[in-house]
Amino acid sequence: LLDIARIESGRLEMKFEPVALPELTDSVLDLLAPQIKAKFITVERNIPQGLSPAMADKAQLSRVLINLIGNAIKFVPQEGGTIKISCYESPELVEVDIADNGLGLKTEDTTRIFEEFYRVDNLINQKVKGSGLGLPLVKNIITAHKGKIWVESKLNQGSTFCFTLQKP
Repeated sequence: LLDIARIESGRLEMKFEPVALPELTDSVLDLLAPQIKAKFITVERNIPQGLSPAMADKAQLSRVLINLIGNAIKFVPQEGGTIKISCYESPELVEVDIADNGLGLKTEDTTRIFEEFYRVDNLINQKVKGSGLGLPLVKNIITAHKGKIWVESKLNQGSTFCFTLQKP
């Protein structure tokens, strides 16, 4: 909650520099590897060689990836889960998509999940503790980077969280 307040007020100092998304993604996947292996999740990377770097605060962008990939891990099936991480670029932007074949969301939930303290009412959230602050923090970090974030989801089919970042 303090981090959200610092970001919103502009008091969180960020060091913007060119960040290589393939390496940062690999680092986050290494960190989350025990959770991925424990659920027998398949991770697919669709990150082109030669992808332009994103202009970002590396530590904050790591937080974004840890949160979004961590949520994908949480909401995919125990076995047979798949997470796909894809990157695309346009002349000014780099887009990152994190897709899963998990629970998915109802349409009304997709409009609220970036609100502070909002938690989707589903079987996993009933069993796993959470504050409802992860996605609002992610949104604030991406907004502070002058990027956009959104979700595309279908109930019982999975979700794709997408965000954009500026290029240097």
